[in-house]
Amino acid sequence: MFVFSLVFFSCEKDYLIPDNEVNDWLKTRISLDEKTIRDNPKYMASWGAWVHYRWQSEYYFEYHNVLSSTTVAPVSVNGDSLYYGATNLKYYNEKCCRQYVWKAPNY
Repeated sequence: MFVFSLVFFSCEKDYLIPDNEVNDWLKTRISLDEKTIRDNPKYMASWGAWVHYRWQSEYYFEYHNVLSSTTVAPVSVNGDSLYYGATNLKYYNEKCCRQYVWKAPNY
């Protein structure tokens, strides 16, 4: 068990987009999700994913969870949430180029 834990925690994270495209604020949130999953593997975090989209020449991140109907507002590369309203609706209609950043084990 100790060897398995050592290997699990010492391996570099295998992001689906290059690691240098994942900002520190998002790496922190992913680490928190991973800790939640380790501590409570049956929690909803085990069915989540962080996704990367492009819109108006900018990149935004969204958290998707297949068990939740709640939508988290898109977050810019700088960590700012996209405002709701007309801008948000335009974003959802025009976003493109989905790439996964991180997937939980059950996503």
